[in-house]
Amino acid sequence: MTTLTPARTACNGPAGMPGRAHERDVHAEGQKKGGGSGPLGINAKLSANRMDTRVARFSLQSVARSILPQSRTAKCLRIRAFNSDVQVWKHHEHGTAAYAGLQTCGSVWACPVCAAKVAERRRVELQAAMAAHKAKGGTVNLLTLTTPHQKTDKLSDLLENQSKALHRFWRDRTVKAIFKEMGTIGHVRASEVTHGRKSPSNNGWHPHYHCLMFCGSGVDLSRFDGPQMKDWQVRLYLRWAACCLKSGLGEPSYAHGLKLDDGTKAGNYAAKWGLEDEMTKGHTKKALHGETPFDFLRAYLADGSDRQAAALFKEFAETFKGKQQLRWSKGLKNLFAIEETTDEELATKVEESAVLLGMLTVDQWRDVLKVDGRATVLEIAARSGWHEVQRFLWFIEGAHKGAQFDREMLAEARSLLLGGEYAS
Repeated sequence: MTTLTPARTACNGPAGMPGRAHERDVHAEGQKKGGGSGPLGINAKLSANRMDTRVARFSLQSVARSILPQSRTAKCLRIRAFNSDVQVWKHHEHGTAAYAGLQTCGSVWACPVCAAKVAERRRVELQAAMAAHKAKGGTVNLLTLTTPHQKTDKLSDLLENQSKALHRFWRDRTVKAIFKEMGTIGHVRASEVTHGRKSPSNNGWHPHYHCLMFCGSGVDLSRFDGPQMKDWQVRLYLRWAACCLKSGLGEPSYAHGLKLDDGTKAGNYAAKWGLEDEMTKGHTKKALHGETPFDFLRAYLADGSDRQAAALFKEFAETFKGKQQLRWSKGLKNLFAIEETTDEELATKVEESAVLLGMLTVDQWRDVLKVDGRATVLEIAARSGWHEVQRFLWFIEGAHKGAQFDREMLAEARSLLLGGEYAS
């Protein structure tokens, strides 16, 4: 016999539990367009993994909100945009759900949710440019630049001096001559930052750069062999070291200061993420050496007493605020017909193949926020459908007016509704 706990009883809801008319119509239309059954087998596992990752991002975003209470990230996906309805959409191909009609911060640095959306869309741009360049007979090389750094260095000071070194490097006559030899038509530069607080040496902040070099234009690609690549690397390193010295950074080591790879030998990061992912997800991924800024959020979520993690994330977010994640050299986007879009525009974009499942009233959204249920609503929508979302909303009704729900009740309701036990 099944025991009816408070959560189980509440999730059953009133008989039939009719939703609002427009929700029923929208739900029916969504099922019509996307199909009534979810993906099976491997696809189902991939969908579940994607939603698990998305749920984790919402948890990290809540951590970022606690560290940066006055930032736009603190309001991201919480406040309605222009008093619009809060919408829930489902991407049937990926088996994921997402919100629309909410304000987004578009921060690739401070917001785990927006960072993921923007990175995926930027990755598509990079892939398109690389494919077009290779189709024309070109090749893409990966240039990695790093500088000396110490535990006592402030991140802002390092970035200021590195900016000077980069400016000198790209304008250097010898560097320009080498890139001409390589048939370089442009580059895309991405920033990556790690911190070594947990390493034995702890050299503090370690900002460095990955540059996609679009090469091979008008030159013989057979020249890009091992000895020639080594020659270019040595000559480029000498100029990079000189630029670093002039910019007050000290001389980088030959072993780490500059690396020139053909795009398939970019080390463990590129092997795991692929070349494009290495470019766009540098600060969000879990670092193999040191910690990334989003690792600080994970650390603070796991241990609220880790105040150092919170302080370092705050320093990172404030230092990188307003900076570009990817910087394309002049004219390169136009060459490959890449549309100019802001990070915020990409963060609010809804996938064309997504279908609208339903909408939440203002009071329902307030209830969701009160019980910290944003991720739960998306989980249920993706895995169990809109009808089960309605049951959850009915269960938490009145939360914003003072109705109390402990974590155990909410967790049990979530588990039951995700299990499909009440699927109609």
